[in-house]
Amino acid sequence: MKLLIIYPSWPKLPGQTRFDLPPLGPIQAAACVDESWQVEVCDENVQPVDMDSDCDVLGLSIMLTCQAPRAYELAHAFRARGKKVLIGGLHVGLCPEEAAEHADSIVVGEAEGLIEQALADFQTGQMKPVYRREGFPDIAQVPRPRRELYDKKKYYSHKDWELVDLVETSRGCRFNCYPCCTPYLGGRQHRIKPIESVLADVDSCSDLMFIVDNSLEQNVEYQKELFRRLAGHGKHWVSHPISCDSEVLKLAREAGCWYVYHAVYNISDKIKDRIKMYHDHGIGVEGTILLGLDDHTEDFTKRFIDFLLTVELDLAEFTILTPFPHTEAYNHLEREGRIFDRDWRHYNAGHVVYEPKQMSVDTLQRLFDQAWGDFYRDESQELKMSKLFLQLLRSMPGRKRRGESQGTHS
Repeated sequence: MKLLIIYPSWPKLPGQTRFDLPPLGPIQAAACVDESWQVEVCDENVQPVDMDSDCDVLGLSIMLTCQAPRAYELAHAFRARGKKVLIGGLHVGLCPEEAAEHADSIVVGEAEGLIEQALADFQTGQMKPVYRREGFPDIAQVPRPRRELYDKKKYYSHKDWELVDLVETSRGCRFNCYPCCTPYLGGRQHRIKPIESVLADVDSCSDLMFIVDNSLEQNVEYQKELFRRLAGHGKHWVSHPISCDSEVLKLAREAGCWYVYHAVYNISDKIKDRIKMYHDHGIGVEGTILLGLDDHTEDFTKRFIDFLLTVELDLAEFTILTPFPHTEAYNHLEREGRIFDRDWRHYNAGHVVYEPKQMSVDTLQRLFDQAWGDFYRDESQELKMSKLFLQLLRSMPGRKRRGESQGTHS
């Protein structure tokens, strides 16, 4: 039996340099499938979909809400060809009734244990419309993703360097941030994978990694243990924020921390001090800048953009507040009747889909476009990224570009 898992294409932010990273969802799902199935993975962002595939079941992995319209197009095309379609991923967890309208079967929530049952039921002709569980799978039993299913050299490299592999060390988040759906999908408990399992996965990765955990700041002692154990594995990595604690930052740098993504919502000395502390430990910072909160006026937003030019961010990614289902932002804006656009293609954090409180829709959209232009006016995003990459190279003694030494290095 053959399973084809497709990761649908999605509309990128217009100002963002395009780097298509090997997605984690499809290969994590593939790890759940038993040996009686042949599994192929297709990332439509980097390769065409074989619409004439001889697969028995098509799996669609929808991580992002803005992927959903394309996923549903693919689902209908394959069902018209007589294929059974199974859909899962984060968006299905947010909108299961919607997803069920486009599939033979859906997996709601974390897939371990559910995909196996769905495929077994397919083999006996008894596939159910919905597979879901109460609670979450045992984090200690989650299998390692099947990274061998990607051709990284062919699809995930830039200027002869392989791009980062995505690594998950925990699930869930005890925080409950206004724009985030992780607490709804993954729960408010920080569920940590066994460190030996994490390290085994790390060793299957290339030299560069992105630790995708929602926030490593949830547990200081876990950060210290993880970073101590990562040291010596020869990896360099990016993550969401880590604790601005001298011991944590020292251990992170020794473990290969390259730079961190750090959310910036407002103007404050705390943000400036945190960025400086990261830099003092040799760690770069990419600010993820959220525009359009209810206290953001046009004047504030202009001053906010000016502030960002003074705090020595290495990179910045600007986004517009987007009310994804089951977030506090969605609940708030829905109660007030301010969401006017339900086209999921516009939910890529680059379109205004609600009525801002302090300015017009057009003004917020203009300020978003202006922010990208102002931040990268003197140095392009490509140049800033190159500078950050050169810092990495200086910390990799004896490592050369692929083809100039043994092995492949990112």
